Amino acid sequence: MSTPTSDIIREITPLSDKDCFYIAERYKTQFTYPIHSHMEYELNFTEKAAGVRRIVGDSVEIIGEYDLVLITGQQLEHVWEQHECTSGEIREITIQFSSELFFKSFMHKNQFDTIQRMIERAKKGISFPLSAIMKVYSMLDTLAAEKRGFYAVIKFLTILYELSLCEDARTLSTSFLQR
Repeated sequence: MSTPTSDIIREITPLSDKDCFYIAERYKTQFTYPIHSHMEYELNFTEKAAGVRRIVGDSVEIIGEYDLVLITGQQLEHVWEQHECTSGEIREITIQFSSELFFKSFMHKNQFDTIQRMIERAKKGISFPLSAIMKVYSMLDTLAAEKRGFYAVIKFLTILYELSLCEDARTLSTSFLQR
Protein backbone atom coordinates (compact mmCIF):
# COMPACT_ATOMS: atom_id res chain seq x y z
CA MET A 1 0.00 0.00 0.00
CA SER A 2 1.55 3.25 -1.04
CA THR A 3 -0.24 6.25 0.40
CA PRO A 4 1.46 9.61 -0.08
CA THR A 5 2.39 11.05 3.30
CA SER A 6 0.54 14.26 2.40
CA ASP A 7 -2.73 12.26 2.33
CA ILE A 8 -2.29 10.93 5.87
CA ILE A 9 -4.08 12.98 8.51
CA ARG A 10 -2.27 13.61 11.79
CA GLU A 11 -5.10 13.07 14.29
CA ILE A 12 -5.24 15.02 17.53
CA THR A 13 -7.06 12.60 19.83
CA PRO A 14 -9.38 13.68 22.67
CA LEU A 15 -7.16 11.96 25.25
CA SER A 16 -6.50 14.30 28.17
CA ASP A 17 -3.28 14.41 30.20
CA LYS A 18 -5.46 13.66 33.24
CA ASP A 19 -6.95 10.46 31.81
CA CYS A 20 -5.43 6.98 31.66
CA PHE A 21 -7.28 6.31 28.42
CA TYR A 22 -10.01 7.60 26.13
CA ILE A 23 -12.71 5.19 25.00
CA ALA A 24 -15.34 5.68 22.34
CA GLU A 25 -18.07 3.19 21.49
CA ARG A 26 -19.80 3.84 18.18
CA TYR A 27 -22.63 2.17 16.33
CA LYS A 28 -22.57 3.01 12.65
CA THR A 29 -23.49 1.92 9.17
CA GLN A 30 -20.18 2.78 7.52
CA PHE A 31 -16.56 3.72 8.04
CA THR A 32 -15.74 7.22 6.81
CA TYR A 33 -12.68 8.39 8.79
CA PRO A 34 -9.64 8.83 6.49
CA ILE A 35 -6.21 7.25 6.81
CA HIS A 36 -4.42 8.76 9.78
CA SER A 37 -1.79 8.40 12.47
CA HIS A 38 -1.48 9.74 16.02
CA MET A 39 0.90 9.76 18.94
CA GLU A 40 -1.38 7.72 21.21
CA TYR A 41 -1.53 3.96 21.30
CA GLU A 42 -4.81 2.46 20.09
CA LEU A 43 -6.76 -0.72 20.70
CA ASN A 44 -9.53 -0.93 18.11
CA PHE A 45 -12.36 -3.49 18.19
CA THR A 46 -14.98 -3.93 15.47
CA GLU A 47 -18.02 -6.18 15.41
CA LYS A 48 -20.42 -6.97 12.56
CA ALA A 49 -17.97 -5.46 10.08
CA ALA A 50 -17.28 -8.35 7.69
CA GLY A 51 -15.99 -7.05 4.38
CA VAL A 52 -14.29 -3.94 5.80
CA ARG A 53 -10.77 -3.34 4.48
CA ARG A 54 -8.28 -2.69 7.30
CA ILE A 55 -5.06 -0.92 6.36
CA VAL A 56 -2.25 -0.72 8.91
CA GLY A 57 1.04 0.46 7.42
CA ASP A 58 1.65 -1.76 4.40
CA SER A 59 -0.81 -4.43 5.58
CA VAL A 60 -4.13 -4.57 3.74
CA GLU A 61 -6.70 -7.16 4.87
CA ILE A 62 -10.42 -7.75 4.57
CA ILE A 63 -11.75 -8.42 8.06
CA GLY A 64 -14.41 -10.78 9.31
CA GLU A 65 -17.30 -10.25 11.73
CA TYR A 66 -14.88 -9.43 14.57
CA ASP A 67 -11.57 -7.61 14.50
CA LEU A 68 -9.23 -6.48 17.26
CA VAL A 69 -6.00 -4.59 16.56
CA LEU A 70 -3.41 -2.93 18.77
CA ILE A 71 -1.31 -0.14 17.26
CA THR A 72 1.54 1.43 19.24
CA GLY A 73 3.61 2.83 16.37
CA GLN A 74 3.29 6.58 16.82
CA GLN A 75 3.67 7.19 13.08
CA LEU A 76 1.88 4.03 11.92
CA GLU A 77 -0.84 5.05 9.48
CA HIS A 78 -4.11 3.13 9.66
CA VAL A 79 -7.69 3.16 8.46
CA TRP A 80 -10.77 0.96 8.31
CA GLU A 81 -12.55 1.38 4.94
CA GLN A 82 -16.09 0.33 4.11
CA HIS A 83 -14.97 -1.69 1.07
CA GLU A 84 -17.47 -4.60 0.72
CA CYS A 85 -19.13 -4.37 4.13
CA THR A 86 -22.92 -4.19 3.89
CA SER A 87 -23.72 -4.39 7.59
CA GLY A 88 -25.95 -1.66 8.96
CA GLU A 89 -25.08 -2.55 12.57
CA ILE A 90 -21.32 -2.03 12.87
CA ARG A 91 -20.03 -1.63 16.40
CA GLU A 92 -16.64 -0.09 17.05
CA ILE A 93 -14.85 0.39 20.37
CA THR A 94 -11.70 2.49 20.20
CA ILE A 95 -9.44 2.85 23.22
CA GLN A 96 -6.60 5.34 22.95
CA PHE A 97 -3.92 5.64 25.62
CA SER A 98 -0.62 7.42 26.04
CA SER A 99 2.77 5.74 25.88
CA GLU A 100 3.33 7.44 29.22
CA LEU A 101 0.53 5.42 30.86
CA PHE A 102 3.11 2.85 31.83
CA PHE A 103 5.97 4.80 33.32
CA LYS A 104 9.26 3.00 32.90
CA SER A 105 9.82 1.77 36.45
CA PHE A 106 6.28 0.37 36.52
CA MET A 107 6.37 -1.29 33.09
CA HIS A 108 9.70 -2.96 33.73
CA LYS A 109 8.34 -4.99 36.64
CA ASN A 110 8.13 -8.73 36.05
CA GLN A 111 4.34 -8.70 36.25
CA PHE A 112 4.16 -6.48 33.15
CA ASP A 113 6.69 -8.35 31.05
CA THR A 114 4.15 -9.82 28.61
CA ILE A 115 2.37 -6.47 28.19
CA GLN A 116 5.67 -4.72 27.55
CA ARG A 117 6.60 -7.26 24.85
CA MET A 118 3.16 -6.94 23.23
CA ILE A 119 3.35 -3.13 23.16
CA GLU A 120 6.79 -3.29 21.58
CA ARG A 121 5.56 -5.75 18.95
CA ALA A 122 2.48 -3.61 18.25
CA LYS A 123 4.64 -0.79 16.85
CA LYS A 124 3.85 -2.42 13.50
CA GLY A 125 0.30 -3.26 14.55
CA ILE A 126 -0.91 -6.63 15.76
CA SER A 127 -4.15 -8.41 15.03
CA PHE A 128 -5.69 -10.82 17.52
CA PRO A 129 -7.40 -14.09 16.56
CA LEU A 130 -11.06 -14.74 17.29
CA SER A 131 -10.19 -16.87 20.35
CA ALA A 132 -8.43 -13.89 21.99
CA ILE A 133 -11.24 -11.53 21.00
CA MET A 134 -13.83 -13.79 22.62
CA LYS A 135 -11.68 -14.04 25.76
CA VAL A 136 -11.81 -10.25 26.27
CA TYR A 137 -15.19 -9.55 24.64
CA SER A 138 -17.22 -9.22 27.85
CA MET A 139 -14.49 -7.06 29.43
CA LEU A 140 -14.52 -4.73 26.40
CA ASP A 141 -18.30 -4.61 26.66
CA THR A 142 -18.17 -3.71 30.36
CA LEU A 143 -15.38 -1.18 29.84
CA ALA A 144 -17.32 0.56 27.07
CA ALA A 145 -20.20 1.00 29.53
CA GLU A 146 -18.04 2.08 32.52
CA LYS A 147 -15.44 4.28 30.78
CA ARG A 148 -14.32 6.02 33.99
CA GLY A 149 -13.03 5.34 37.44
CA PHE A 150 -10.49 3.11 39.09
CA TYR A 151 -12.21 -0.17 38.15
CA ALA A 152 -12.30 0.88 34.50
CA VAL A 153 -8.50 1.22 34.62
CA ILE A 154 -8.17 -2.21 36.23
CA LYS A 155 -10.47 -3.67 33.55
CA PHE A 156 -8.37 -2.04 30.82
CA LEU A 157 -5.13 -3.40 32.30
CA THR A 158 -6.75 -6.83 32.53
CA ILE A 159 -7.70 -6.67 28.85
CA LEU A 160 -4.14 -5.74 27.90
CA TYR A 161 -2.77 -8.52 30.08
CA GLU A 162 -5.09 -11.17 28.62
CA LEU A 163 -4.22 -10.06 25.09
CA SER A 164 -0.51 -10.15 25.93
CA LEU A 165 -0.85 -13.86 26.69
CA CYS A 166 -2.13 -14.58 23.16
CA GLU A 167 0.51 -16.49 21.25
CA ASP A 168 -1.37 -16.34 17.93
CA ALA A 169 -1.46 -12.56 17.50
CA ARG A 170 -0.12 -11.56 14.07
CA THR A 171 2.15 -8.64 13.27
CA LEU A 172 0.47 -6.62 10.54
CA SER A 173 2.90 -4.22 8.89
CA THR A 174 6.36 -5.05 7.66
CA SER A 175 7.22 -1.36 7.56
CA PHE A 176 5.60 2.02 7.93
CA LEU A 177 6.15 5.58 6.86
CA GLN A 178 8.41 7.62 9.09
CA ARG A 179 7.48 11.29 8.86
